[in-house]
Amino acid sequence: MNNPVAKYFLTRLAIIAVVAVPLMFFMNALVALAIGLLASMVVGFTLLRRQQIAMIDHIDASAQRRREEKERLRAELAGDDA
Repeated sequence: MNNPVAKYFLTRLAIIAVVAVPLMFFMNALVALAIGLLASMVVGFTLLRRQQIAMIDHIDASAQRRREEKERLRAELAGDDA
C-alpha cells in the first residue's frame, strides 16, 4: 500500500477494532467503541508518529502539486489574453 493516508486510517481503525471487539463481550458496544477510540487516539499520538508524519508529507505534496498546476494554468490564461 503506497498511500500513507490510507495506511494511517486503516491502522487506526484496526486499533479501534482490536480494543473494542473483546470489550463488547463484557460491556455495552457503544462504551467499548468509545474506549477503542480513546485507545486509538493515545496510540496514534505516540506509536504512529512516523506514519502520521508520512501522511502529512503526502498531503502537503499533493496540495503543492495542485497549487503549482493552478499557477501554471493561470499563467497560461494570462498569456493567452495578452
